Amino acid sequence: MRPFVGRIVLNAAAAGPGVAPAAAAEGLQRAVLGAVATHTRADGRLDYAGLRASSEWREAAARAGALQGVSLGDLNGRPARLAFWINVYNALVFHAVVALGIRRTVWEMRGFYRRVCYRIGGFVLSADDVEHGILRGNARHGWLGQRRFGGRDSRLALTVHPVDPRIHFAITCGAQSCPPVGAYRAAALDRQLDLAARNFLNQAVAVDRRGRVICSRILQWYAKDFADAGGLGPFLARYLDTGPARDAVGARARPCDAYLAYDWALQHEPAE
Repeated sequence: MRPFVGRIVLNAAAAGPGVAPAAAAEGLQRAVLGAVATHTRADGRLDYAGLRASSEWREAAARAGALQGVSLGDLNGRPARLAFWINVYNALVFHAVVALGIRRTVWEMRGFYRRVCYRIGGFVLSADDVEHGILRGNARHGWLGQRRFGGRDSRLALTVHPVDPRIHFAITCGAQSCPPVGAYRAAALDRQLDLAARNFLNQAVAVDRRGRVICSRILQWYAKDFADAGGLGPFLARYLDTGPARDAVGARARPCDAYLAYDWALQHEPAE
């Protein structure tokens, strides 16, 4: 049963022996991906009930518990920090979908991203805290344009600056329109983020029969992140393959003419 209010800490079980943070987050995400693969049927639908009761899922949940004991100060360098928090975010969102019995969309639970949390190295962090507070450098978000962390919040020390807009193609909010995800490693992070951006954008940016450039809604929601990184046009020109879409966005101040409706159905369609 889902609580109606308040934070929901999903890895509240006692943590095991201490483990290096990078290994903990990557191991967790690999365990989640492995469990998903094991319980995905031939038709592509996911057996959530079977997954929830499986030994594979118990292992993933145990790995989430290990995040409690990590020392975040051991994350040395920007790639290590980005890889850690990308893996944590993706695992947290999917963990919440499974643990809370979400059946069609995360919007079944009010305040999903604000409420679902992991306890990590002495902090309790929600999905919104990780995405907007840490990965987006405490950027403003939502209708009120608020920041996740206030000026005296100790979690400010966790934020990553400047924002790398490629993160938006490496994290999933659990919806059909989100990018597919993998397990990220500091040593390969730049290559992995380039690949994620290229793969997603070549599916999510197209020219329609009227000659309009139609883009993923992600490019609208996080326009400031792309602008701060040198502009959306140059960013798209870097990652789009040669073809009509790449030609159309070249040298345009506003590359996108319209945006696709976002499909909030679960990224992994339920079998039951």
